[in-house]
Amino acid sequence: MIYSLTGKIEKIDDNTVVVDTGAISFEVCCSTFTVFMLAGKTEPQTILTYLQVREDGMNLFGFIDKKEKLLFNNLLTISGVGPKLAVSVLSGLPFEDIFNAILKGDVKLLSSIKGLGKKTAERIILELSSKMGAENSLDSLLSASSSTTKPVLKKEIDEAYEVLVSSGIAKAEALELAKNNYTDGMTSEQLVLLCFKNLHK
Repeated sequence: MIYSLTGKIEKIDDNTVVVDTGAISFEVCCSTFTVFMLAGKTEPQTILTYLQVREDGMNLFGFIDKKEKLLFNNLLTISGVGPKLAVSVLSGLPFEDIFNAILKGDVKLLSSIKGLGKKTAERIILELSSKMGAENSLDSLLSASSSTTKPVLKKEIDEAYEVLVSSGIAKAEALELAKNNYTDGMTSEQLVLLCFKNLHK
């Protein structure tokens, strides 16, 4: 629902960047790489974003480029990996090292990232390496998250579906939740919150 932000970098604090878009300043959680690339920039910058919607609030995550965001989205498909852990993975090693660790099955290197246990590292390698295809290409891995066709839905249902899927919910379950919880006159934001409320019922 929020694809990207463009504005001046107002403040940087550890893994948090504040982007002043003019009327609104957004607090965005970013990897150390993105923070490094944005530090010291005085002209307006554009960062790609991912919006996490939960019952207790919303969190915005930012990425310096499409490559980083797509790897983040792939990490979210792994059981036990949420947005914050995915950012920790992106912060723990250079992008190429993460890719090579997945490609070579280097559990030791991947699990050296703070907060990432051995079992989760093994799941990441097992599931993401299969997305690389026979050519073991980086492009295969990065395009995996966008290879499926999005269903055509009513605008509010469609937007809610996108948020649910980007939050790691399986596409079939996200579609069912969005369609079953929608009532006429409901906004996409209201629908998303209701879907999360009823997720495990």
